[in-house]
Amino acid sequence: MKHTIRTAMAALLCLAAVAGVRADDFAALRAEAAGRTVRLAPGTQLEALVVSDYRSQNMELNPNVSWDKVDLGENLRTAYVESPDGRYGFRLRFAGIYENRLERGDRVRLDLGGCSLTGETDPERYTVDGLCTANVEVLERGVALPAKERRIADLKDEDLYTYVTLAGTEFLSKQGCYANVFESCVQRSRLNAFDQPSRRTDGWASLLKDADNGSIYMLVNTKCAWRRDGRGVPHGVGAVSGVLVHTPMRRYGGDMGRYAIRPLDERDIAIPRDTASSYVVVAEWNWDRNYDGAIRFEKQGYTPRSPKSGVAGDRVLPDAGEGFLSTTSGARMRLDTEYDTRYAQDGDGKAMRVNAALRLDSDTRDWFRFDNRGRMSGAEAIVVETSTEGVEGRGLSFDFSFLAGNHDINRSWGYPVEWKVEYSADGLPFIDAGRIFVLRPVVYNDAVIKDLGLRRLSYDAALGFTEYSVPLPVSLLGRKRLTVRLTPASAVMATIPENPADDSAGGVVTADFRQPFVLRLGRVAVRALR
Repeated sequence: MKHTIRTAMAALLCLAAVAGVRADDFAALRAEAAGRTVRLAPGTQLEALVVSDYRSQNMELNPNVSWDKVDLGENLRTAYVESPDGRYGFRLRFAGIYENRLERGDRVRLDLGGCSLTGETDPERYTVDGLCTANVEVLERGVALPAKERRIADLKDEDLYTYVTLAGTEFLSKQGCYANVFESCVQRSRLNAFDQPSRRTDGWASLLKDADNGSIYMLVNTKCAWRRDGRGVPHGVGAVSGVLVHTPMRRYGGDMGRYAIRPLDERDIAIPRDTASSYVVVAEWNWDRNYDGAIRFEKQGYTPRSPKSGVAGDRVLPDAGEGFLSTTSGARMRLDTEYDTRYAQDGDGKAMRVNAALRLDSDTRDWFRFDNRGRMSGAEAIVVETSTEGVEGRGLSFDFSFLAGNHDINRSWGYPVEWKVEYSADGLPFIDAGRIFVLRPVVYNDAVIKDLGLRRLSYDAALGFTEYSVPLPVSLLGRKRLTVRLTPASAVMATIPENPADDSAGGVVTADFRQPFVLRLGRVAVRALR
């Protein structure tokens, strides 16, 4: 009877035994574990090169385990190895935080007997669990890793968990640091010890672009002291190296793309500081380092101090290039803080005075149209108008960053979650760019909401603005009028669930719903690829 129970349990866990394999046979192990979890038999050994470093604070996303705690051990337990030729990689998760002592450049023999190997799909990737120090034999230290340079468009699933170099990259936003976050809720380090952060969250991203209009997120944990040193990100074009990963991040909207890159430290970012770019601005709205809080409206003109009530029914002029930015929602527009630490050099270390965002105040209902039966029939939009006449290039991109709320729990729900980008040239019908963008609220304090009771910080609350770049067809060049819209894609509405771990996109905007909605635009641009 006991034997029957044990057999049933083993079947339930879907664990299969794998016989010993050759010391360098990554491919054989991948084939055995494709789409499932297998238990590796005694004698299974693997020779590999270590591409991670146990001293790095940027090896894995540290997840929330409660509304106020993050498991920092996830980063410490995680390592990555690749095959001697650099073709394949595995993620290793050690049993304890002190078991992992692997350094980049170690050539190791791993005794995998008794460990489990899990193969995940879409994208295809493999993780070994249950390792201890005794499973690792270091054969050689300081081994040079195989050179593996890639374009973003050429990345494949088999590159995951290997060390790659992305050539010809640049930061989408060349203002700020490697992780532009609201410091009050991130992990404590020498960067923010004075501020006594609550340590409720971890992990953020900056978007990289390449010379082919490709984009990829560079992931940075908030305990990395190099993420902000007062110099800002490099302004040039160059190489970024690191471990290629697939890491959904709820606070960033969930979808971080099929691939993202994790540099071990700042030395992996070999982008020159001298200004250069593969792109030229067609029209850009960017209020960073805006010391006098100035904003230029088409009708109202230059306003050094936009009124707190905001301006409705006007169009905002760009900081560079030619064009207009407006909204059909009737929202009132003014400048307000970005809630991040860009150029953290004023006395209080937060730099909120010099970094601005365009704030749009409205009622959620104002962003939707409903028919006489109460069904959603359309949506209002943020509208960008410009011209590409005389602009030459190999393509276009629409870049933006956005954020909801104002650090108040009562302004952190009830807004449209899903947004989309549409474009039109010379008055032709709008075309959907084919992607959904998730809007998150800035982190907020726990508080009581009327009729709902106490609500804690959601696992979906954002540390800062989320950045996006949407490639546009080359056929849009040379057009007298180019219009791009950012508009709600559905009536899905943000909520603040009783359980902070639950999905916050749990509501639906209806025709009779009323709730104040604060939307912030950090940067908006149309750029041409040279």
